[in-house]
Formats: sequence, C-alpha cells, structure tokens
Amino acid sequence: MTCEKFESVIGYHCSPVLMGQKPSNLVSFSKEKIPVVPELTAFYTKLLAPEGLRMEIVCGCGKHYLVLVYRPDMLESFLSQEEVRELLVQDGYPENGTLEEMLAYLKVRFRQREDFPHEIGLFLGYPLEDVHGFRKYKGSNCKLSGYWKVYGDVAQAKRTFARYDRCREFTWGQISRGCSISQIVRMKELCA
Repeated sequence: MTCEKFESVIGYHCSPVLMGQKPSNLVSFSKEKIPVVPELTAFYTKLLAPEGLRMEIVCGCGKHYLVLVYRPDMLESFLSQEEVRELLVQDGYPENGTLEEMLAYLKVRFRQREDFPHEIGLFLGYPLEDVHGFRKYKGSNCKLSGYWKVYGDVAQAKRTFARYDRCREFTWGQISRGCSISQIVRMKELCA
C-alpha cells in the first residue's frame, strides 16, 4: 500500500529526517484528500523501521492528520538533554518518561489546546534557546525565520538551514527520478 502523494509530501517536508540530519518533522495531511493516512502511517512505519524511522499520528483533529516522522534514537537523545527535559517537565511531561510516554503526552497536549503546544519545537529538534525565545516573544521579534524562528545563534541556524536545503534538494531530485522513500532513505550517506 504505497501512495505517491503521501511519499512526495514526506519526501519534501521530512527530507532532513529521512537523511539522518534531524530527529523529526511534523507533516499535515488533509483527511479529505488522503483519508487513509492511518493505514499509510502504519505501512510506512513497518517498511522504514529497519532504517531507523517511524511515523506516528500525533493529532487527528479537525480536517487534518498531523504525522510525526522521526528517528527514535535521535529524538530520544535530544529529549533526554537535561535542560530540554526540565522544560518538558514544566509542561507536565513525565520526569523520567520513555520516548513512548513523552509522545503519548504530546498527543494529550494537542487534544487539550486550540493552538500548537509550544514545546513541539523540542520534539522537532529546535535549539532550546529558540524554543525559549518563541515562547517569550510569542513568535515575534525573531532574528531569522527559516525552518524555525531563530532567537539565538543566527550563524549556526543558517548553516543548519543550508544543510536541510541540501537534503531537500537531494530527496526531491530522487523523487522526481522515480525513487521511493524507502530507496531514498538507503541513500542518506550521499547527502551527508
């Protein structure tokens, strides 16, 4: 059960994750346009598990599914940093929770709020300083806007954005040549 539209959206928006450069990304799918997202998510999780990737619906609210595409090892490592964990605990996450428990609570946070839970930036691997800045300034007054809003180290963010752009160009090029997501993921060394 593959889906060309699903693969192209994942390939474009999650290329840094597919290429092993980022712990996770969040993608929105219209329930009307692709109603089989739960089945596709399960299928691709099983298909890509040997490559260290998972997909999980974190919110099926309203007219969209929000799918987290992630590398469990990278995400767990990022979330286990002391300062990151402290901020998550302030938002009600379990102090010594496993990755599965953290993701389960993230789903609760999506259901409890009308807007995005601000800690989503941590789950997406954004620098802690930028997550703090986004919270403090409510999304305004950033120094740079790209893959996320930057409040801290602009030079480092520009380097990261450029690396993510290279991943996207590589992945999109492979998709346009007819490669599948599972084939592209096995090429991640070519994009390093």
